[in-house]
Amino acid sequence: ATITADDVRGHMTFLASDLMRGRDTLSTEIRLVSEYLATRLMMAGAEPAGDVVDDKTTYFAAFPLEHTTPLEVGTELEILVGSEGNEQKATIKAGTDFVTVPFGLQAGETSAALVFVGQGRDEDYENLEVKGKFAVVVEPAPEEPAQNAEGDRPRRARFAGSGLFQLANRARSKGAAGLIAIHATDSKQKPYGETLSSFRNAFGKPSMTLGRRAGTNFPILAIEAEARDRLLESFGATLDDLQLGPIADAKARFQFASHDETKYERNVIGLFPGSDPEKAKEVIIYSAHYDHVGVGDDGQIFNGSDDNASGTTALLELAQAFGHGPRPARSVAFLWVSGEEKGLLGSRHFADHVTLPEGYKIVGNINMDMVSRNDGHQIGITPSPKHAKHSTLTVGAVEACEAEGVEPLWDADQYFFRTDSASFAAKDIPVVFFFCGIHPDYHQPGDDFEKADFEKVARIARVSYRLGWATANANEPPHLVPGEPEAEKKAADEAVKAGN
Repeated sequence: ATITADDVRGHMTFLASDLMRGRDTLSTEIRLVSEYLATRLMMAGAEPAGDVVDDKTTYFAAFPLEHTTPLEVGTELEILVGSEGNEQKATIKAGTDFVTVPFGLQAGETSAALVFVGQGRDEDYENLEVKGKFAVVVEPAPEEPAQNAEGDRPRRARFAGSGLFQLANRARSKGAAGLIAIHATDSKQKPYGETLSSFRNAFGKPSMTLGRRAGTNFPILAIEAEARDRLLESFGATLDDLQLGPIADAKARFQFASHDETKYERNVIGLFPGSDPEKAKEVIIYSAHYDHVGVGDDGQIFNGSDDNASGTTALLELAQAFGHGPRPARSVAFLWVSGEEKGLLGSRHFADHVTLPEGYKIVGNINMDMVSRNDGHQIGITPSPKHAKHSTLTVGAVEACEAEGVEPLWDADQYFFRTDSASFAAKDIPVVFFFCGIHPDYHQPGDDFEKADFEKVARIARVSYRLGWATANANEPPHLVPGEPEAEKKAADEAVKAGN
């Protein structure tokens, strides 16, 4: 009864206001929101379950982010041809002369010999030693046939559908130190600066990762036509002169410049211990991300009312309800994570570094992300009965929907990997994700609280309360009831296509 549309309106109006400037990860505004959430947990009577600071447990669980800004100035490729001490140099500048993929690169120098790998197919690597060397691959003109009239495949035939990253992954698997890609001299393909504009535009803009993964420092360099000609000239050869194998007396020195800094963001977590001494260490954890994408280059604020002030608010209402009501047998925790919009960063870190009291174990996760738009009496649920991660928790969600007059829709499997419940599912924890579906304001400045259905948020929160209460009191914790593995694969493929 404490979960009301009026309360929802109050929270969402604040969280999605211009004052919060889109709640971007690591922003001053999201810091303020985290304090707001922690204060509400305190008011509800939840115990802090985050980091211990000065011998006192807090509501905050910090996680480190590698904050990297690629710099165009200082990023360059130098080609050296000739014997040491008598080398001719050709300098190729980032931005105008070549495009590189900056993500995952470490500041510093990569220096290696060059080996020509033709089209970059597996057969082109046969009998070639590329370990520790830059693989040079040429992309031919699109109109070239796959084979000539005699049935022979020309040396510079099409890539047979291989993309730049497929070529890079193949080169990396062969042990190469990096990839240098060029277009054929007669190619009519667009400049790399156009086809890879997102990477070109990444310079000067910070990106965030949970940390550098081993083996990611693999330069991918796409050379523009004019710079390609200078490159070939430095070799003293035309493209037709190049044969598979080492490019004699030639090596590349790639210098990558960036500003690197470790910063700390924080999740917010509180706990209501269970009433049953035997079951209290089994935890049902509610989750929602409280970050959004901030302010655009043009100054427009992306308020993220539905995404995800709505889910954030639903958890606030749930925490209040559990605080005012009786305690179930199992413990119930509330987790707000940041960095979801940057790649599920907060939930991924938390799943690997759980801050609950010693001996406590998460046995189920109820996640809410975008629950305030579209039909007020429908909600998307994943994993569906066909999904490999289907569980008794999902079955309980349907029963809770029926009790609140909400129609469950099995239309959300394609989003399974695009929200924070995926971080718990990766640990084989049963999960359920409530999701209202995409709408025209998704990740647009128009996602404002004036368009929210506050009663729907309250309704879905009541569904979630019923589900959490029943699950926390059940004889057994949730367990997987696997569906069809191919459904999970299809969902993963859809997530990749969507760029998540």
